[in-house]
Amino acid sequence: MSEGTHLSNFARDKKEWPVYITIGNLSSKIRQMPSTHSVVMVALLPIPIKNHNIPQTRLDEQRQTNREVLNEVLRRLLQPLTFKHNPSAESGYYNVLCADGNFRHYKPVLAAWLADCHEYSDLHDLERHVCFWCDCPKNKLGDYVPPDKQHPRQDHNLYRKLSNANTKGANAELSSRHVHRGFNMFQHIPCIVSDLPKPDLLHTMQIGMLDHLQKWIFHFMKMHERLDKYNSIWLSVPAYHDLTPKNKSYEEVSQWNGKEMKEMSRYLLGVVTQSLRGGSPAQRPIFNHTIECTRALLEFYMYARYKSHDDPTLSYMEDALRRFHTFKDVFLPGRAGKKAKAKANALRMELVKKRKVDEETNAETWTPSKTRREMNTWRDYISHEIDVSKELDADFNFPKIHLMSHWFEQIRRYGTLQQYSAERHKQAHKTNLKDCWNASNHNLNYLPQVITFQRRILCFEVRELNLQALAQRRENSAAACKVLPSGADLTAPLSPQSYAKPEFMGPQNRHDGKHPDAMMKDFRALLDNMQDSTHRVAIYSGTREFIKHKSRNKTYISDEQLHTMQLCIYHGIKVQVEGLDGERISQMCRCTASQSWRRGDQRNDWVWVKQCPGRCYGALNGRLPWQLQRLLKIKLQNEDGAFVEYWLALALTTIPENSGNLDPVSKFVQVRKAPAGIALQVFSVGNIVGCTHVIPEIATSSKTGDGRNERWIVNSHIDLATWNDVYN
Repeated sequence: MSEGTHLSNFARDKKEWPVYITIGNLSSKIRQMPSTHSVVMVALLPIPIKNHNIPQTRLDEQRQTNREVLNEVLRRLLQPLTFKHNPSAESGYYNVLCADGNFRHYKPVLAAWLADCHEYSDLHDLERHVCFWCDCPKNKLGDYVPPDKQHPRQDHNLYRKLSNANTKGANAELSSRHVHRGFNMFQHIPCIVSDLPKPDLLHTMQIGMLDHLQKWIFHFMKMHERLDKYNSIWLSVPAYHDLTPKNKSYEEVSQWNGKEMKEMSRYLLGVVTQSLRGGSPAQRPIFNHTIECTRALLEFYMYARYKSHDDPTLSYMEDALRRFHTFKDVFLPGRAGKKAKAKANALRMELVKKRKVDEETNAETWTPSKTRREMNTWRDYISHEIDVSKELDADFNFPKIHLMSHWFEQIRRYGTLQQYSAERHKQAHKTNLKDCWNASNHNLNYLPQVITFQRRILCFEVRELNLQALAQRRENSAAACKVLPSGADLTAPLSPQSYAKPEFMGPQNRHDGKHPDAMMKDFRALLDNMQDSTHRVAIYSGTREFIKHKSRNKTYISDEQLHTMQLCIYHGIKVQVEGLDGERISQMCRCTASQSWRRGDQRNDWVWVKQCPGRCYGALNGRLPWQLQRLLKIKLQNEDGAFVEYWLALALTTIPENSGNLDPVSKFVQVRKAPAGIALQVFSVGNIVGCTHVIPEIATSSKTGDGRNERWIVNSHIDLATWNDVYN
């Protein structure tokens, strides 16, 4: 793995280009864990000095020298891998414990090299903006290529022969194939060079295509005068158990990293769908194509994150990519590059001069009203001509949009894409370089200090892991020698469907006891504390009906009994749900009522509530999204004198529109607020089966709207389990 990283803007703009190494025999789960130290830094590649204001000939010579220096460093680094295979020799072989628990006779072979597109070009001596897997022309990168009609693969053996020939014809052939002449280290080690690059979710999708998509959407909203609505709904996106609300719009953030892009992809389609709701009959087809294109790319990204694949999932993934290319022309005006913008600016200046000449020529004959009309006509004409000019010169010919067409073959040959994620060596930058840079004196000799500090820290951490492994081995040996008593047996594992009971979290656990909700000890105090009369009536009548329904003889509960019930207020509940691969995931649903959450606004999350048996609600599979308003536990003395506890929740209820069927364009289910009589209900927290996420139709934040929203769409893209399970 290799990727350049920025250390500091001070001290001469420090930047480093580290190379990391890991073992392919490790399981991907172990490799992605930073605590295992399975990724180790082995070298720092040289970074060329920036050249400004020098002749082109000298610049080309300097670039050729930089490539030669880089390949010489790679030759020294990869020298152990250039051995000649000798079956009779035992030198260089090792007995290695593989991921399946078996020992094998092993010799190291370079199998993959993870890097960004520009680094692949530098490492393989390719020109920029070309595909490193195939010979696709530069002007065809934006076209859809089916898996069965791929271009020929890069022939690095041919490039080596042409470089060694070093003739005029050979150099011309290399130039036509967008390859730089010269020695390349990867062509001289025992590996398939074209198989070294691997799909990269971080660089290709998260800070690649998703970043492009967000910019295209921003330009589209601005062009169709929907930007204010888009920003207001963006800021109104509610919280989720692992997703906090955003307090800045897209253009207010100076730089987006991969993690933020990954979070943004979970609610982007819902924000776009709600922002483009309505519109004139002429705008509706364009808006639908925008939603379709956005949905196709996000679905392709979600399929690419699957931990296992089969033929149906790959066919769905291919269909999503095909639909993206079908509808992507709706974003073409936002794809104008530097040359297209410069050409449009020149056209603007020319048209403005013509407008001034026209105004000066007719200044004496035009009346003020006619002058205004003519100037408005000129303004619309100039705007239209600029848009046409940008659209004619715009294209989608950039490498990352083409690389997605190779992912199907890579998945079939090498497995899922999560094992090749570049997020791991992104994390390694902090411990191997950034922390070491902060510990150095930031002078010219900082590199030896960085390397020494990194080695010392790594030795201590590896030693700690070894001690933990030895201790665990002793515990396992002691457990294996322990004799079970007669008739004893190991505890049977829990079944996949057995989940722990919901667990309350709240201010009653605070040691200071100064929280307002922690002071409430009975039901009367809760009613007196509630400012909203609607909520007060709903929780009073709902609790009475719930207790009456749960009691054995359906007896009536008096006001005195109800008011004196012992009470505990909670601010959250933890439930266990089943993930995409069957693993258990704990989700925390927050409910602070009118209290602030972390010095901000109140937080009342949305949850899935299972309904009566037999009710399907279309794609929602018998569940509805409700918004928590209160979480409480009451203790009541029954007819036998024993105390009974009830765990209750007050929630804002919804009902599905269109019988819960999916929208044909966005594939979302829309729900609306229930009628006034059942808008607020009290129910048992045992009916909560997990967190859910909704996108409001109108901005509901105090900063951006009036809060009178009554319609939402259920966000199926919030995580893979929801998308795969709820919408099947």
